[in-house]
Amino acid sequence: MDRQKLMKEIRGWALTILAVLAFRTFLYEAVYIPSGSMIPTLQIGDYVVVEKWAYGARLPFTPSAQLMWSTPRRGDIVVLLAPPGNARGDDLIKRVVAVGGDTVEIQDGALILNGKPVPRRRLGGACNYQDRSESGDWHEEPCVAYEERLDAHVYRTYCTPFLPCGDVPPAVVPAGTVWLAGDHRDHSADSRVFGPVPVGRIKGRAWVALVSWGPDGPRWNRLFHGVKH
Repeated sequence: MDRQKLMKEIRGWALTILAVLAFRTFLYEAVYIPSGSMIPTLQIGDYVVVEKWAYGARLPFTPSAQLMWSTPRRGDIVVLLAPPGNARGDDLIKRVVAVGGDTVEIQDGALILNGKPVPRRRLGGACNYQDRSESGDWHEEPCVAYEERLDAHVYRTYCTPFLPCGDVPPAVVPAGTVWLAGDHRDHSADSRVFGPVPVGRIKGRAWVALVSWGPDGPRWNRLFHGVKH
């Protein structure tokens, strides 16, 4: 291969690599769900595609977005940079339940927003889910299921039977931040632990579960499964 052809080949590969990096940095990224904090909406073993352009743009390895053209809304499921002090340093995925200026409260898993209970009803029938520690085996756990309506969003939340489901005293969400909670209300380290999150630390909005692996292998019913906000 002569020098001209070699340089053309190198330029082609370089442009391809740059395109892939730009796609992952600014447009879409797949994230793995290792824990059950968002069950039943997201399952352990899901690979979720995140719309990184949904709210703004961030340069790689920076702690906050350099440009914001939108802000997360109540009900959005978002991926955020690991909060400062997080031992693992992993990105997290949670639901926005309050935005700047809201007063948020949780009583036994039930969300109270600006002094009014968010509509919530208990669902009948058996409730069980598959759980797993990151290094352990799969096992089935019981739950109590609820349907919650937050603005235009309708989704399910879980609590553990006969146990407190995580209370939060009333708190005002500062401007420029959002308050996050897991749909599995008593199995989630969220704003109850690390407080409100600056909107600039939100990486994007969950879009679709690309693939998912459970205790019996691939979950075919979750292939290209849209994330229910």
